[in-house]
Amino acid sequence: SGFPVFNTFITANHVCKRNDESSINNLTPEDIAGILELAKDPQIGKRIIKSIAPSIFGHHASKMALAMALFGGVPKNVKDKHRIRGDCNVLLLGDPGTAKSQFLKYAEQTAPRAVYSTGKGASAVG
Repeated sequence: SGFPVFNTFITANHVCKRNDESSINNLTPEDIAGILELAKDPQIGKRIIKSIAPSIFGHHASKMALAMALFGGVPKNVKDKHRIRGDCNVLLLGDPGTAKSQFLKYAEQTAPRAVYSTGKGASAVG
């Protein structure tokens, strides 16, 4: 019933985690103070949207969608029966020359787990 699920197994003698530059453990007290100060700003949503691809004028809805995807959703565990991932996907459609690729490239450079896909590769399964 549904798609097959494959497990990944790794056999190793030693595993060493690389430095995760985006880890919360690498935040300095100044970083934390700055984040808490920004959190108090009632216009923080508008500031975040405005900061996405600032060289591209307008496109408020596209920038809002990317902001929501970059911050991610909340995973849900429905009645302990199945888990719904909190990952957000973004599909941008539009006329040529409307900065779709630039938006997605910006998101790819910003988020460490982002995957940029376009053209024939986007229509392949997986």
